[in-house]
Amino acid sequence: MVERAARRGADERRAVRVLVADPAAGARLSLAVTLKGFDPGMEVIEATGGRETLEVLTKSRPDIAFVNVHMEGMSGAEAMAVARHQGVRPLTILMADGVMKHWVDLSVELDAYEFLKKPVDVDHVTALLKNHRRMRQPLRLLLVDHSDSARATVRKIFERSRFRFEIDETDAGRHALKLLQLTSYDLALFDMHLKGMDGLETACQAREVAPNTKLLIMSVSPGDSLPGALKHFGVEALLEKPFYIRDVEKVFHKIYGLRRPYLMNALTPETEAKARVAALR
Repeated sequence: MVERAARRGADERRAVRVLVADPAAGARLSLAVTLKGFDPGMEVIEATGGRETLEVLTKSRPDIAFVNVHMEGMSGAEAMAVARHQGVRPLTILMADGVMKHWVDLSVELDAYEFLKKPVDVDHVTALLKNHRRMRQPLRLLLVDHSDSARATVRKIFERSRFRFEIDETDAGRHALKLLQLTSYDLALFDMHLKGMDGLETACQAREVAPNTKLLIMSVSPGDSLPGALKHFGVEALLEKPFYIRDVEKVFHKIYGLRRPYLMNALTPETEAKARVAALR
């Protein structure tokens, strides 16, 4: 655990590494200027073709990848697919020179975070970089559920999301309140149906003992009246079980005021289901 924390700390201190892959020199320069304007310490690596893009992805392991899907030889989309198969998972922003008919399906298949039409909007890119900065900062989370298997499942989902979490667990509301008094948590996630003190009562008392902690509830078939009650008790969001990585990411975009990617707004129920599968690969 100590070694893992040390590696995580070193990773957080390292300059953010960004790949800009586009055959057009002007497009690469424009993006590089925007990136450096946001963070002068950012390491920007450029690529002009698909093969070069794949090499940078697999050897340099960038944190963020802006990739034009259309490049000569191996396409940018193919390069991302091969790299992803090899375990390379940057925050992926796909780009194209015009509107693509199946841009949502392609983005979902590659588990992309966003799809941009060129020329890219500087403010939009800056918002994506701000989102990544928030994702990169670890959030201290207290997970409260009486079921060991449920906690294991929820932990796995949170750890697979684009956000970073440091997770503590407990199986009881009263113990959760003690932990909230002793430790500064960014977030606390309570199962609605805790044994003894239920999740809503625990959240109500948690608001008193830890007013700076954001509170969330998870529940199976919560019913129509619960969301209103949660707002009354200061709960930020409701996660309806079963939930998935994309559901978690939507919630955290909302509670931290992050600009939602166009792609997140464009998902239909069908593509949402595909996205859930792609995120687990």
